[in-house]
Amino acid sequence: MSVQTAAVGGRIVSKSEERWVIFASSLGTVFEWYDFYLYATLAPFFAALFFPKGNDTAALLSAFATYAAGFLVRRFTESRTAPTLWCRTFEFL
Repeated sequence: MSVQTAAVGGRIVSKSEERWVIFASSLGTVFEWYDFYLYATLAPFFAALFFPKGNDTAALLSAFATYAAGFLVRRFTESRTAPTLWCRTFEFL
């Protein structure tokens, strides 16, 4: 049985290392998107708890505006950490 390898940046990467990177990246992405899904699902409850009472529509819109701010700020943090900002920005949109 032979192990296939690929050269990346002058380094030989085995098939098992490649699979591990794909698995770890996918797992991180699942956790990240689950966080956004969970907040969006619970936004009506957060609106009632954290925003002023009296106008339920304004409270719900404020909760979703907080969600949108978190989603947009995520892009700014990527620009500081990821060297390929434009690739990652348009990959998920």
